[in-house]
Parts: sequence; C-alpha cells; structure tokens
Amino acid sequence: MKGKHFFKLILASLFALLLLTACGGNDEADGSADDSAASEDSEAGGNEEASPADDQEDGSEEDEPSESDSSEEDTSGAVDPQSASEVVSFDQVNWIGGVPDRQPEPGIWFYTQDDHPEKYADTFNWDEEDVLLWQIGDEKYKGYDADTGKLKIMEDDVIKIVVELEEDETDDERAPRNYLKVPKGELEGKSFIIETVDGEQLSVK
Repeated sequence: MKGKHFFKLILASLFALLLLTACGGNDEADGSADDSAASEDSEAGGNEEASPADDQEDGSEEDEPSESDSSEEDTSGAVDPQSASEVVSFDQVNWIGGVPDRQPEPGIWFYTQDDHPEKYADTFNWDEEDVLLWQIGDEKYKGYDADTGKLKIMEDDVIKIVVELEEDETDDERAPRNYLKVPKGELEGKSFIIETVDGEQLSVK
C-alpha cells in the first residue's frame, strides 16, 4: 500500500510540474507576441510620420522652375536707352498774333542775342535761349505740315535735324519750316543736315 501511495505522489508531482511548465511557456509566447505587435506598430507609426516629409520634398520639386523654362524667355526686343547727351533739347515755337513770312529761299538760320533780326528783339528771351530756323526746298513737300522730332548730335560738330512731314489737305503750297528755341550756346558753331524720320535727306539749298 505504501508503495502505491508513493507512486501516486510522484505522478502527481510530475503532472503539476508539467502544468507549470506549460503555463510559463504560454506566458512567454504571449509576451513575445505583444512585443512583436508593439514593434510593428512603432515601425508603422514611424513610416507614417516620415510620409509628410516625403510629400513635402515631392511638392518642392514640382514647384521649382526648371532651367529650361527660364532660358526660353524672349529677350530679342531689348534695346539700349538713348543717352540724353546724344540730343539737344528744344521747344518748337508756336506763333501767336501772326506768323512770320517765309524766307525766299530754303536754308538754316541760327539767331543769337548778338545776331538776330530786329523784329525778334522782344519775341524771345535772348539771355537764356537761341533760335534755330530751318526751311526745306523740296518741291514734293510743299504744303506739308512739319514737326521737328529731335536734334541729334553727330560727329564733327554736325547736328541732324530729324523732322516728320504730314500732307496737308489744303491747297497751301508754302515750304515746310520750323522755328526752334534751344538752350543758349548749345548749337553755336555747329553745322546742320535735315532728314525725315525715314532717313530721307531734305534740301536746304
């Protein structure tokens, strides 16, 4: 009887030991599974946090203009500005109370304080300005209205008078001309040629 009882105790002890071993293994397995799941969640979260940065980089690349786009801008129409030193300023005279008679011949006249017709003694401010008169002799332009565009400084003390001629609908056959007020001394000692805005040289002889 004692032998059987002792044998049962041994079996019960072995059975209890097996149960304890099995429970411990399950707990470790559950812990490993939890740790694995937590690790996967952490990695997934890291990937999700990185994705906005990736999107931002992609967006910045799309917004940046390419070098090819900027190089395609057309600059062929660019021109250098005309220097103020290349022209002489002037005011075209608008006569009030009567227009002077035209000269009998075409030509260019330069009036100063010391050399001007007596009839113009009180017409201009000779202390500050000189007067340039041009009158062309081209037959085909008789009766045309004339406007001076600019007085361009050329080489060898030459001034080019650039004029615009517009056909008048009246029957006036008078020669085109202009009186110009210029700063005192600016044109002294100069020679002159007259051209249209299209480059046609006009006769002053």
